[in-house]
Amino acid sequence: MLASTARIARTVTVARVGCVPLASTARAASTALLDSIVERVERSLPTRAGASATSPSVVVGLSGGVDSAIAAWALKRCGADVTAATTKNWDGLNEDANEDCGYRDDLRSATEIARKIGIPLTEIDFTREYWNDVFEPYVKAFASGATPNPDLECNRSVKFGALLRHVTDVMGGDLLATGHYARIDRGVGERVRLLRGVDETKDQSYFLASVSGDALSKACFPLGEMLKSETREAARALSLPCAERRSSAGICFIGRRPFGDFIGEYIVPREGAFVDAETSRPVPGAPPHKGLASYTVGQRAKIGGAAKPWFVIGKNVEENVVYVANGADHDALFSTTAELADEFWISGERPEMNRLLAKARYASPLTPVTIASASSESFTPSKFSSSYVSASSLSEPLRATFDAPERAVTPGQALVLYDGDVCLGGAVIHRVGATKFEKLYI
Repeated sequence: MLASTARIARTVTVARVGCVPLASTARAASTALLDSIVERVERSLPTRAGASATSPSVVVGLSGGVDSAIAAWALKRCGADVTAATTKNWDGLNEDANEDCGYRDDLRSATEIARKIGIPLTEIDFTREYWNDVFEPYVKAFASGATPNPDLECNRSVKFGALLRHVTDVMGGDLLATGHYARIDRGVGERVRLLRGVDETKDQSYFLASVSGDALSKACFPLGEMLKSETREAARALSLPCAERRSSAGICFIGRRPFGDFIGEYIVPREGAFVDAETSRPVPGAPPHKGLASYTVGQRAKIGGAAKPWFVIGKNVEENVVYVANGADHDALFSTTAELADEFWISGERPEMNRLLAKARYASPLTPVTIASASSESFTPSKFSSSYVSASSLSEPLRATFDAPERAVTPGQALVLYDGDVCLGGAVIHRVGATKFEKLYI
């Protein structure tokens, strides 16, 4: 479908202008904020050999949003030689003009930002890489009953894979900068460490956990020491055209469509029953589900007729059923163990420590966990959830044991592990252990 995609689209001609003038109101406060931002961004730049401490060549991934815009502006203020690049990752030719991921709006915004700041902008086409490395595995995982997170693979394969190689090999850049809220520590030997962003509510280290240390050594996250509120305030002070633009949310290629409608274009939906976890029988009066791929653990099942709403607790691919339980805090939603595989470690090696902090999904809080190697034979899986893969294919799985029952542990999601603020990497959740409900009543 995408084999003939042009590799590099074009370079957008942008007039070089001076620094963006400050808004006339609250000039003193704005100046203090912007000066503070520049000081913090300077600390994000490497000072080691191989990249000039005074004028590194930095390519900023400019998305059209406020975060990457402020990153680009601040890097230029720091004296870096800044070029912007925007990437097209999704081919919307076969879709409605309003459902092309908003790419045209993003490109228009990125062009305006680059012109305002005074930096050149290059547009690069990575639709083939995105399709092969991110989207096809995403669909296959859904078909197997999992709920994958495409953002981790996009960062590993596209942003800090294909784009980073283009930045260094074609554009001659020293660093690739993005608007992620995360930090890089370059002070431990020759290895870099990925740290959580200072703004805990916006920290994006979870999405960067699968990026290798080698790639991170050529990356720069100017916003790592900033609060999102400061970013927005700075954009307003600079009168950037994206200052009031809403932050992106959700999966880019879905656009504004209902997820079930989108995934149904790639996985033929097969109706089946909603099964009550407590009775092991179909929920009386419930309509059929619309296909397993339309549901994920922890979400509302939208079944009427009960005092409390129904929530999805698992899916069984072989039986084509969606297991549900009544209430957002039902014991069947909580597990204390999970089996992991497909490990990814920033250092390239599995860490020696086994007492760590974990995130079972991006929105989850950090929670204490014990990580250990364990045979699949000793693992008791939940009967409410199909295995992402067969147990026999897991040669040396890891076992995660949470200190307290964790809500909505989901096959296909990444369990990202931390040692304090240091993001170590993680692994994919392949099987979920018996739920609290199963241990108590089954």
